[in-house]
Amino acid sequence: MTPQTTKLFKGFQEDNLDLVRLPEPFFSQLLPLIKSLTQLRLLLYFFWHIEQQESNIHFLKYSDLTSDPTLMAMIGTETTLREDLEILVDMGIVLEAQLSGEQELIYFINGPQGRAAVKAIEDGQWNNTDVERKPIQLTDQQPNIYGLYEENIGPITPLIAEILKEDEKTYPEAWIKEAIEIAVKRNVRNWKYVQAILDRWQNEGRGNEQNRRNDSQDPSRYRRSWLGKK
Repeated sequence: MTPQTTKLFKGFQEDNLDLVRLPEPFFSQLLPLIKSLTQLRLLLYFFWHIEQQESNIHFLKYSDLTSDPTLMAMIGTETTLREDLEILVDMGIVLEAQLSGEQELIYFINGPQGRAAVKAIEDGQWNNTDVERKPIQLTDQQPNIYGLYEENIGPITPLIAEILKEDEKTYPEAWIKEAIEIAVKRNVRNWKYVQAILDRWQNEGRGNEQNRRNDSQDPSRYRRSWLGKK
């Protein structure tokens, strides 16, 4: 793969640092057993997915896996998915179960909760799959206010992070993004300038598309606002 086609990681963002827990044996016992990249991706997806779930008992349906386009793009084909699932089950990393009268398979991480759930299914005492589950899928999130600041203005210091947090509460996200675009177009890469635009919109109204276009072509009014002048 050439540098021109490599997609570069832009770094973790200030407000998107949610953690996904992995038990210590994942590193000391499981990693040496994993033989393929797709198996590793699938197993990491399991841990990520259960962290997002709101129910007390964590499991994945087969359809949870096949319905996530990002996961399937990483795995390749449904045949590969089935093969890797079978390997993870055979290795004892993932537990597989099937409810009476149901065709779809469900999967658990082989931990205390997963083993108890499989036993409950085998004993006919499982009734958790009737609980409504929200769809959970991987997404490539668009840059937020922190990402836009780093991309267009500069590094985020602790002080700037606090300022951005307050502005995020004060102004709509769409306003902030557009104000940054205007500042970049006018080559005024300063957050006070962005704030002046937002403050003016809040006090005078954001106006229609034509007014906003005029705003972007008249940076002097925002410079005056920025400097506290009329």
